[in-house]
Amino acid sequence: MAKLAFGTVLGTPWTVRNRRFATSLREKCQTQGVTNKPNDSKSSIIQVSFPPERVRRLLLNIKASLGRDTGQTLSFDDWGRLTGRPGNTLASWCEDGAAHQLQALMASLERLPSAQRHQLIDEACRAHPTLRHPKLAHDFVAVTYLMRLLNQRSGFTAIQGNPAHMRTFLLTALGNSFQASNPQGGVGGIDIHSATFLTPILRVIYLDNPLGASEVAEEIRRAWPRIARLKARLFVFNDVWTKAGPLQTDIVGLARRAHVVVADSGFNGAVRRIHVPVHLLTVSAARENPEWIRVDIQQI
Repeated sequence: MAKLAFGTVLGTPWTVRNRRFATSLREKCQTQGVTNKPNDSKSSIIQVSFPPERVRRLLLNIKASLGRDTGQTLSFDDWGRLTGRPGNTLASWCEDGAAHQLQALMASLERLPSAQRHQLIDEACRAHPTLRHPKLAHDFVAVTYLMRLLNQRSGFTAIQGNPAHMRTFLLTALGNSFQASNPQGGVGGIDIHSATFLTPILRVIYLDNPLGASEVAEEIRRAWPRIARLKARLFVFNDVWTKAGPLQTDIVGLARRAHVVVADSGFNGAVRRIHVPVHLLTVSAARENPEWIRVDIQQI
């Protein structure tokens, strides 16, 4: 069987790292029976079309930027929790840039016009709610109060109002903002929705939109023991309250040792019967821009 010839690809000389990657690729091709005979009409010509070093630099720059955003150095383990990949896998990618899927993605994206490339990436990325997001940051007074609210050690914060996606956005922004400023503080909770459109809060259980009311209640009951054992400083519950039944008492119980944030369609006066510090946040569309979120804050 003929061997693949490796030398200069796209005018870029091979480095030691490139040669290691080429050797690995050659072995894989030989295992799969791929050849590059020039006179074989059925042969496949394999080229590495995106330099691994560029992938390596991209990943390291992303890691550094994420660290600057939180004001701390981001470890590979913490990065792994954000991405759902093992920290040692990310470290390996940053060492040699041999992340084949990323190389294929970048080799495709670089052939698009810049504006189209940016548009596709922006459309693919989920929104990342924080208190600095423009949907909330337009109201400096409200955001300042919410930042102080996040620092409280215990208590119950209820988020109500419409539309529902604004309740979810505010709850997720509170969770993400707390996580960024208190990486060791811990967040836990349950969201009955999926994390399809917004970046998820780490350590929150997403139930992926169970169908019926009985199924929702069963999923909440099943997840509760994991939540109750957490030594978190912040607990968040999205669209859980009205479906939790007897577990409402347990949710309120968490508010005696941690800060509990609950978003739901209504509380029917229940917040006035909770014997811990209570804040009621009511969301609505801002008059200045319907995409912005207005937050009215009331201490009960």
